[in-house]
Amino acid sequence: MNQKRDQKLSIFKAMRHTIPMVIRVIPFTALLYAFIAVLHGSAFGLVAPINQRLYDALANVAIGQGYLRYVYIAAAMVTGTMLVQQILNAVHNFVGSNIMGQKASGRIHDILHRKIQLHPAHTFEDKERLDDIEKAGSGASSAVYMYGTSSDILFFYGAYFVVMGAFLWNMQPILLLALLLVFVPVILGQIIEAKLFANLEEETAPIRRKYGHYLDCMVAKDKMKETRIFGAYYFFKRLYFDTFNLLLQKQWTVHKKNCALSLLLNIVKAIGWVGILALLFRSLVQSNISVGAFAAVFGSVGMMFSLTEEIFNRLKYDFAQNLGKIHNFINVLEVQVEAKGTTEPDFPQGIHAVGLTFAYPKAEKNAVDGVSISLRHGEKLALVGENGSGKTTLVKLLSGLYKPSGGTVTIGGCDSTQTTDKALFARMSGVFQNYARYAINLGDNVRIGAFASGNDPIPAMELADVDHKDARTFPQGLETILDRAFDGVELSGGQWQRIAMARGLYRHHDFIILDEPTAAIDPLEETRIYEKFAELARNKMAILVTHRLGSARIADRIAVMDGGKIVEIGTHESLLAKKGKYAEMWVAQAEGYG
Repeated sequence: MNQKRDQKLSIFKAMRHTIPMVIRVIPFTALLYAFIAVLHGSAFGLVAPINQRLYDALANVAIGQGYLRYVYIAAAMVTGTMLVQQILNAVHNFVGSNIMGQKASGRIHDILHRKIQLHPAHTFEDKERLDDIEKAGSGASSAVYMYGTSSDILFFYGAYFVVMGAFLWNMQPILLLALLLVFVPVILGQIIEAKLFANLEEETAPIRRKYGHYLDCMVAKDKMKETRIFGAYYFFKRLYFDTFNLLLQKQWTVHKKNCALSLLLNIVKAIGWVGILALLFRSLVQSNISVGAFAAVFGSVGMMFSLTEEIFNRLKYDFAQNLGKIHNFINVLEVQVEAKGTTEPDFPQGIHAVGLTFAYPKAEKNAVDGVSISLRHGEKLALVGENGSGKTTLVKLLSGLYKPSGGTVTIGGCDSTQTTDKALFARMSGVFQNYARYAINLGDNVRIGAFASGNDPIPAMELADVDHKDARTFPQGLETILDRAFDGVELSGGQWQRIAMARGLYRHHDFIILDEPTAAIDPLEETRIYEKFAELARNKMAILVTHRLGSARIADRIAVMDGGKIVEIGTHESLLAKKGKYAEMWVAQAEGYG
């Protein structure tokens, strides 16, 4: 009982949020859609009374008590109604899918994206949060469908049954029982069918996941190669067909039950038809309705059954299937985000961190634990340490990308938790190991670092050793598309990394971050790039994260991280003299190169 109540409340909550939102973003179009739906439904409902006039006119002519001109008038009215129906149907569909659907979906997605931009960056490390955001994207479109479905049920189907109810009541009130005889078998069938397929979904969901996984093992790009090399293709093929056959058996069992149910309900529906026929026949015999009214109502019974089934099908598919997505959409919108100031950092004041702690969602320990450090204007700081020591996380905290769990970060005089990301990042740039590969041309791949500046990208490309004049690599120069899937070229990891470097250098900055930016480049070329970078970073703040200690020597200071803490900090020479963690890493790396 509680589950049913929760489900009702959830549907009402979804409607309470989405319907006003759609009306708010496209008020005129939403009202126009509802108005057209009323006209469309009313046109469907008017078919029966207009047909009655035609049938009565024909019957009167047949017995010699009427005039042929009334037949012509009634026939013209039927033709006109059918023509208006078709026009309204086309307009209804066009406004719903092409105008309302696209406009509302685009504007609601914009609302969602603006909200997501306000979420703290570290929340995107939470897989569940990412799943919610991904589903919320689908929910934004589902919100429009929910408005369309709600509007159609209320205005289109509602107008039809109001007109039909008025028509039946006007002829004889007892004929309203015809509507009840239409609704009862359809409602009964939908409830039982929903129960059957809900049980089927619960039983088959894990089986579908299994056979989907086995199929991936045979054909997915990231698994297929290894599967073929190890000769495991037929092993997964057998598992795939075993689970697929099990799924088919369960589906077959349910579909047999559903077919039996459909047969039973068709019998119930036929009994409903007989009941309606009996009501009409009784009214006709008692001279309460005319022959034309009898024929018009009986001819409309099929339409009433059809539209009633449509209502419940739309409730089942448009509401039930989209409800979960809409809930995710609403949940993302309801996340509370604190208002922040828009003051831009004054980078000459430097960066100061005190007692920084940070833990990733659901992590058992802190990734950064009690770190205090300052970075002066014009200083270059290198962060070194083993994998998982917290280097990259500390950089994200010092740049304001992540907000600390404890402690404070002051960037150019601004508290990172009290300033918007847009304000913080206005004068920052960065090059990261996990850089983006955009399937656009070479020039735009660099310019995307700061499109608004309108600067020439070539100087930044030259600094990063990207030779745009190399016709073999970039046959169309700056216009070369960097993706083979779009009739462009395929680049190596090192070439992409240079482009990412150029992108970061292109952006005007007072503070730049280099997080393992040369991992795919050989050590000799890396040294040459860092020497250029050292010149570029003069009189600017810079943080360099690297696993190659030789490159860290360009920094003014080197901070050594271990277990989320800074265990050593100083110049290259002073750290070697301490013979601590840094010296140990230096010797180990030197032996590796030797």
